[in-house]
Amino acid sequence: MKTFIDLVGASGATYRFRLVPAPAQLAASAGNFAFLRAGPGQGALVCIGTALSLSDAANAWKLAIDRHQANAIYVRLNIARDVRLYEHQDIAERHAPTMIVTEAD
Repeated sequence: MKTFIDLVGASGATYRFRLVPAPAQLAASAGNFAFLRAGPGQGALVCIGTALSLSDAANAWKLAIDRHQANAIYVRLNIARDVRLYEHQDIAERHAPTMIVTEAD
């Protein structure tokens, strides 16, 4: 699996995400996450989300495995909430993944 992936949003902006080898290694900082079902090339984006603590993405990860056969976790550290939510929306508009997770207020 690639260490980094670039996801392009509807605006044309590119966002770089870093591979996290296991859910236990998810950071406690805020950010965006993407779950992929890896295959030839980049694979299929099955979920995108935002979290106040990326460690919270572990709950969605279990669901993404069961329902969508996800097998790769990627994260983008993004402390500023407005930026995090904008990027999340931009990616969702372009890719329309089957799972979308937004942080609780």
